[in-house]
Amino acid sequence: MKKVLFVIIILTSFIGVAQTNIDSRPFIEVTGVAEKEVVPNEIYLDIPVEERIEKGRKITIQEIENELKKGLKSCGVPEENLSISNLNSKLVKTGWWNKEILATADYELKVNDASVLKDLFEIFERLKIKNAKITKASHDKIETIRKEVRIAAIKAAKEKADYLLNAIGEKTGKSLIIRDVGNQQINNFSFANTAYKQNKLMSREVKFKQGNIQFQNIKISSSIYVKFEIK
Repeated sequence: MKKVLFVIIILTSFIGVAQTNIDSRPFIEVTGVAEKEVVPNEIYLDIPVEERIEKGRKITIQEIENELKKGLKSCGVPEENLSISNLNSKLVKTGWWNKEILATADYELKVNDASVLKDLFEIFERLKIKNAKITKASHDKIETIRKEVRIAAIKAAKEKADYLLNAIGEKTGKSLIIRDVGNQQINNFSFANTAYKQNKLMSREVKFKQGNIQFQNIKISSSIYVKFEIK
């Protein structure tokens, strides 16, 4: 009997302590949202190059690369931005009875200005380079921009709490909980240029005045949940 009574006393005491620890301060919960669009200044392209036979003569990888570098120079793209990522070969039938080993290569090109893309793809087409595509679009200050968007989101949360509480004659107190509930970066780009096709995503488009090449901005968004005490 004494043991049962002792357990009941402990449970009663625990419940009493738990009740006294409940935060009874009035509060308001808000979510601030911010977003920003930036024009990419780091655009990466994958350029597959294949040797071919024209009028009985082999057009080599080196010849195509040399012509490609000339084209890059005419567009103001540094030659150093072009690098080879893969080199291979394949056996190709070049006649009724003839077969020849032709080399293939994959190049990666970094471009810092989206405005040259149209000219580049025209160069690819002239050099009979097929299936070139954009693989990545970013910005050299992307981390700084992400921080700026998060800061804007939490400021938006504070502003929302201020005007809501001000409407009922209250004031915003200190933050009790801050939670980063959502960050998103949409790298949207699409290509529609004869032989070149790329996935289409939702975003505001930056279109070239000529041709049907389309390029889209990077959208960065952030949502911050904040629980504020009401003074």
